[in-house]
Amino acid sequence: MSNTNLRIWEQVQTTDTKFTKKAKVNGQDITSLSGTAMVMKATELFGPVGIGWGWKVVEERFDEGHEIYTGEGDKRACIGREIGHTIKIALWFVQDGQRGEIEQYGCTRYQYKTSYGMTTDGEAPKKSLTDAIKKALSMLGFSADVFLGMFDDVNYVQRLQAEQAIEQAEDREAEIERQKQERLDFLKNTIDTMQGAQSLQELKKIHDHAVRRLTARRDDPGVKRIAKELAALTPNFAQGDAA
Repeated sequence: MSNTNLRIWEQVQTTDTKFTKKAKVNGQDITSLSGTAMVMKATELFGPVGIGWGWKVVEERFDEGHEIYTGEGDKRACIGREIGHTIKIALWFVQDGQRGEIEQYGCTRYQYKTSYGMTTDGEAPKKSLTDAIKKALSMLGFSADVFLGMFDDVNYVQRLQAEQAIEQAEDREAEIERQKQERLDFLKNTIDTMQGAQSLQELKKIHDHAVRRLTARRDDPGVKRIAKELAALTPNFAQGDAA
């Protein structure tokens, strides 16, 4: 039975893959979420912004960061400071006649140095607001799969894409049949590759890779079929090692 405390979470935790993209922030690879898509999801659940949910700005400020220098040695000179924009919001929502409220911050670089010199981002306040809204909604479970790092698993993403392709297909039955054939082809190719393995280590590597993909897609019969093939082929290598 579903936990009523997770009722909202369970409705909004899964992210539509077409509203995400890979990005690099401060040298780290991340999954970037569309703020508009999260607003649409919240509107679907709570109602229109301003009626079923919304936010108010509690605080907004520009914060000075470290000094920025140019040149070296005697020619080294301070040309300013990095400046960041910070906003604090109180996001509210109404569910089953009860009003809830969540406070969160959003932060964006406003003035900073690039390889071309100093620059100022005039979109910083808007970006900070979007950041704060997304963070507040994440506290309710919106796109929890992204924030929990599940999008780092390519097999999880592929399973989502397959499920969403069926939901969004004009001909659902045709899409289901296409995916069934794709699964059969994958199993056949995997088994053929396992049968051509030159060592027990290679055999297990092929098996493990296939099992990760099948497990992510919740394909228990497929996992059992690959495990059966592993069990059948393993003695061949054991005999070879003994010889």
